[in-house]
Amino acid sequence: MNIKIRKATVEDAEKIIDITIDVWHSTYKDLIPNELIERLQVKTQQRIEKKKLDIAEKQNTYVAIFNGQIVGFASYGKSLNEKYPRSGEIYSIYILEEYQGLHIGRMLTISLLQELINQGYTTLIAECLVGNPANKFHESIGGIPIDTISEDLIGYNFKGNVFYHENLEESLKLNQERINSIKDRNKLR
Repeated sequence: MNIKIRKATVEDAEKIIDITIDVWHSTYKDLIPNELIERLQVKTQQRIEKKKLDIAEKQNTYVAIFNGQIVGFASYGKSLNEKYPRSGEIYSIYILEEYQGLHIGRMLTISLLQELINQGYTTLIAECLVGNPANKFHESIGGIPIDTISEDLIGYNFKGNVFYHENLEESLKLNQERINSIKDRNKLR
């Protein structure tokens, strides 16, 4: 298994949008009305150009490459939740459904945590829609559920969980140890 994590480039923008649309359809199909998914997840040239600009300006996105193909991405930055103004935040981690379970999300998380630590953050939050299987993932990477949020998307109200990492150094170490353990187990087979 050949997985590489690297910073996204503007050339990755269209693929990131494709993955976002695909993951919304596969993950949120039972959580969000399909009508809303169709309204929010449209691939347009304007959206591609906005994503290119976002990648170039913010430089806060990593992509996961499996056998030469981008199969997931993650983005991060300063917390957007006003209750946690000094925390970093995982904005998104999206992995194509057929590549989930290969620890790509954890590998992306390690890169994000290292970057956030380098930027001076010591704590982190991540928000996840109630009912999303990714809630278990956020706990597995060291997040503690501490709060709930209510979010309005074009007239629809949704509940989300807030996961908190009190110590980014400890979360980074935890995830590095788990990845190393997985790599060691795979060498034995």
